[in-house]
Amino acid sequence: MANCPKCGRHLKITDWKQYCPDCGANIFVYNQQERLMQEADIAEVQYYHFQKRIDRIKASFIGSKLAIVRIFTSILPVAAIFLPLIKAKIAEPFKPFDGGMSLIDIINNIEGLTGDGIPTMLGEEKTAGIALTASIGLFAVSLLALVLHFILLTLSCSPKGKQRNNAMNIIILATTIGSALAFMLMPKNAFVDGALGLGAYLYIALQIVNVVIDTITMKKGIPVNHKQCYCGGIPIEEYFEMQKKGMTTEEIRAIQYERLQAIQNEIEAKLKAEEEKNAESQKKEVTANG
Repeated sequence: MANCPKCGRHLKITDWKQYCPDCGANIFVYNQQERLMQEADIAEVQYYHFQKRIDRIKASFIGSKLAIVRIFTSILPVAAIFLPLIKAKIAEPFKPFDGGMSLIDIINNIEGLTGDGIPTMLGEEKTAGIALTASIGLFAVSLLALVLHFILLTLSCSPKGKQRNNAMNIIILATTIGSALAFMLMPKNAFVDGALGLGAYLYIALQIVNVVIDTITMKKGIPVNHKQCYCGGIPIEEYFEMQKKGMTTEEIRAIQYERLQAIQNEIEAKLKAEEEKNAESQKKEVTANG
């Protein structure tokens, strides 16, 4: 059970009446205004921290011209994977294939790639098998890194956003270029014979552009414009400064009531001015109509 808000008596389950057995205070309405103000303070401070996150996410995407450009450069590499990534002649035990192979073709032939092909290749052409496996694995990681990079753009303006983006950029470049090099350096063998296609070169180029634009954006910085928040009519920064100076709740509350009253007076003045303006307009209209 709770305690009495006035005397602090611990209320038992038998103390079901609204009055405290010791001091007689009305438990439900005692100091209700102050309790409501305390709850309002907590809610407004929580809203401030939430709004800061929203402002950072907003800035990460549209906080500057470069940030807007970065959205497109982060997505463009996806287009390249639908073009022929390799031009290859693939023989058994893989599913036989001859021609340009895009990501769609790889997905359609996934059963042939995940069957006995790679184990057989590793057994008979070990170096070539390792190179092919490394190329496929690094390409898959580069695609995953590309997706994660785009998602993590939302956190670009967070305290550790720069370090996180730099790490993702390194992973993207290392896996993208590493995948292409592993395929190019694969020794001639009887299982897979081919070269990089247009899609692979375009994918590498767009990934480099993606990383360069992101690096420049982070280096120049993105301004974050925070929405002004208030706590009891006091700008939230001023409210925190008051607490830091050691002002008591009573002192802060007195200032809050004063600010809230000033805001209320300003609203009432505006409404009164608007009413007077409307009344004057109606009077002129009546006079004009005779």
